Amino acid sequence: MAKNYIYRMDHDTGFAPNVDYGICSLSGCKKTTIEKWATERSCVIGIGGNGTGKQDKIIYVMEVEGNLPYNLFKKKYLGKSEYLKRKDAGTNVLVSKKFYYFGDRAIKVPKKLEHIIINRQGCKCVSNEDTNTLKRYLSTKYNYGKIGKPNNPEDNKKCGKC
Repeated sequence: MAKNYIYRMDHDTGFAPNVDYGICSLSGCKKTTIEKWATERSCVIGIGGNGTGKQDKIIYVMEVEGNLPYNLFKKKYLGKSEYLKRKDAGTNVLVSKKFYYFGDRAIKVPKKLEHIIINRQGCKCVSNEDTNTLKRYLSTKYNYGKIGKPNNPEDNKKCGKC
């Protein structure tokens, strides 16, 4: 069974996750943890940290449809991978068409799921039950895709963290 992950986002520049090409891709930001561990059907949840201006709110949720080596991602998603250069990428790239990206329109975590919020840097696992509850909640209110814009787009060039 796939494991699900939540992490606190330090910033939201539009790089990781990247949702500019009709897919959600994640590479370079959580390369030693989530990008290494997530498998097909894992759920990844990005929660806003202080630097995002959306503290404790949901920035994005993606259901991983592929965990591809960098070179395969570049080959398979030729027109959708131009943003990701080797020097900025991790070893793997998580990819999904099943995502909700809220960005500057980040939403509150439903009250019954507030216990999943991570209040530190790093990541933690989220139960399948909690993940399924969140996915059901989102599917009743939103369509998959890009709903908002990055919170910190001006920081993209100077990030240095991902």
